[in-house]
Amino acid sequence: MSGKKHIACDMYHLPKNIAPHVDFVTPSIHFDVKLTHHDSTEPARSVGQPGSGNGPKTTGKLNAPLPTDLSTCNEYITLECLHVLYGLEDTPSSTPKNTFGIVEYTPQAYLQSDLDMFFGNFSPSLYRRSPHMISIDGGYVQTEYQGFDYNSESDLDLQYGMGLVRPSQTVTLYQASDMVEGPTQNYRNTYCTFEGGNNPNQDAMYPDMAPGGYEGWFSFKILSHYNLPTPVIKGPLACGTTPLSNVISTLYSYNEADLSVFYTAHQCAEFAKLGLMGITILYSSGDFSVAGYDNVCLNPNGTQSVGSMIFNPTFPATCPYITLVSATMVPPNSMVYEPEMACEEIIYSSGGWSNYFAMPDYQKSAVKYYLANYYPDCPPDIWNSTGKLCAFPDISANGANYVIAVDGEFELVYGTSCSSPVSAAIFTMINDAHLVAGKSTIGFINPMIYTPTFA
Repeated sequence: MSGKKHIACDMYHLPKNIAPHVDFVTPSIHFDVKLTHHDSTEPARSVGQPGSGNGPKTTGKLNAPLPTDLSTCNEYITLECLHVLYGLEDTPSSTPKNTFGIVEYTPQAYLQSDLDMFFGNFSPSLYRRSPHMISIDGGYVQTEYQGFDYNSESDLDLQYGMGLVRPSQTVTLYQASDMVEGPTQNYRNTYCTFEGGNNPNQDAMYPDMAPGGYEGWFSFKILSHYNLPTPVIKGPLACGTTPLSNVISTLYSYNEADLSVFYTAHQCAEFAKLGLMGITILYSSGDFSVAGYDNVCLNPNGTQSVGSMIFNPTFPATCPYITLVSATMVPPNSMVYEPEMACEEIIYSSGGWSNYFAMPDYQKSAVKYYLANYYPDCPPDIWNSTGKLCAFPDISANGANYVIAVDGEFELVYGTSCSSPVSAAIFTMINDAHLVAGKSTIGFINPMIYTPTFA
């Protein structure tokens, strides 16, 4: 028991003719959902907070000389290892039309001293370079709290995202949300109104009137209308006002069971709209194999706990309109030129089937082949064995033994947190080649990556 207050009720009733038109009932509609998570009072929007289960894992400080060649890529991954592993060519052609964005949620933040330390050793042309930051709803690169849990994710994303693309490529940092409310994902203005808009049980709600919160002009207008004291105006409510990059990578996610079916459908529809706009959205799949965050699995009654048996997919991993990235690794005692294997050190990247979303057409042939040739050696009642639900992940990239600079030291980190920004950087380079050749950006890639041409 955490001792926190949580307002809810056991049941609610709506008139039969009204019920079909109501999407959210608060505070009761997510009561059971929150109880299934490891902290019954923790809203899903806390995914950026330390201890949420998101973010890279570490074995600690690097107690060896910094790698200087390709002979140790099975032990220490660097930018040079990835260039060779994926055949990345550093061609000079580039265009300012190309854009690449990485999302972080306050209090997650990079330290410029860490970027300088990393680039000074591995990419000198980027020394003292910073990303172009766009603040969303009061997001800022905070330095009040420092340590691995606060800096490792953003340090990792930017060191490898910026380090892999060409030095002339600007990388946009979408720093979302103030220190009080936490993550918001309002990239499109329709999210705030579509099918009921934000859900206060899950989404960050602005204006945030808590001390240190982001008020914005909207609260000023409301309070002025009622002749109430107005707060300091800190900026506009960011909902659909953010310039969007061609490729966007983000790492933070939930357990699908933490959220209602309607809420996930609402979110997924917005991702579909981004795809229709020609934007490539990549998410990491998670680091707990077939379990949810913090190794919780599902019980037959839908609750979640450590030690239960039913597979627990993550979200938005199960949304068919984004590209999910899992982790691979260079096998022990192997060279970087040899085939990779699934990551089985420190983390086990997440995968499985949705319990909410139907399988998209573009997946059907690949999943049919997989089930015919690699049918899971598990009882069919502990995973969604119907063959009709969305499968994940979609692609994979290296996610083990990354050397990063964090809080003034070099450490080794692991996770699909490594794999997503690396994949996003590669797709950004593909976009660059397309644009230089007068072609369009690649946009929503899932239908293409399931074709023989991609393989």
